[in-house]
Amino acid sequence: MAQSIEHRAEYDAPAETVRGVLVDPDYLRARLAELGGKDAELVTHEVTADGARLVLRQGVPVEFLPTMVRRFTGDDLVLDRTERWKGLHADIEVTVRGLPGSITGSQDLTDDGSGSRLALRGETRVTVPMVGGRIEGIVAERVTELMGFESEFTRRWLAEHA
Repeated sequence: MAQSIEHRAEYDAPAETVRGVLVDPDYLRARLAELGGKDAELVTHEVTADGARLVLRQGVPVEFLPTMVRRFTGDDLVLDRTERWKGLHADIEVTVRGLPGSITGSQDLTDDGSGSRLALRGETRVTVPMVGGRIEGIVAERVTELMGFESEFTRRWLAEHA
């Protein structure tokens, strides 16, 4: 059974401006440096007239993982996150090394008065008998927390750079 993830954020900039920031390599590298954990990197950055494709690698140190998750990963948790942007919509896929499962979802930016809103919807799916549901809950909680940190970073970046 999958665990749902939902996150919303508001920004004081138009949706197109926010989208431009969310695919900007300087912004992405700065965000990863602050929030990405050990060995974080921008693996792929492709922007075309049709959209953008990003692959971000993020790490979670083993000491921050519950014992149940450590049994499967053994070491630090490494997440490879792919975002495929078309206009103001992105499809997201995350694979977690050592953990049989995935995170999938989408995010949409919309204009809202003088600013914009980001809405992310997704789900975690861990295919481990007996404990998969508990691990899904842990992963969903951590992803939601990370999205909050990323939204706050984006607000600061917009205030300083846009």
